[in-house]
Amino acid sequence: MREIAILYTTVGSLQDAEKLAKQMVTEKYAACVNIIPNAISIYAWEEKIEQSSECLMIFKTDVSKANDLQERISREHPYTLPAILQGNINASSDFYQFIKKYTVP
Repeated sequence: MREIAILYTTVGSLQDAEKLAKQMVTEKYAACVNIIPNAISIYAWEEKIEQSSECLMIFKTDVSKANDLQERISREHPYTLPAILQGNINASSDFYQFIKKYTVP
């Protein structure tokens, strides 16, 4: 099985997204991060319905690094209560090898 882990979160600005992505790739917690700016989020917070513009972030890593990446994102995340979602997905053989190369020492 050629499974990789995908982690998803959102942040409030492109600057925060780029900083977090570069940090996780530099430290080899993730091989690749997609940043999708200008997403609109509507959510319940402190008994009110809120709406904000956010950047979606999709981190791709080796399954063996996923829990460490989740903990690291949580520590560095600018939100008080970040949504960090994690799951495994099958990858093509070439992409699986790419993920291994840049995340596993």
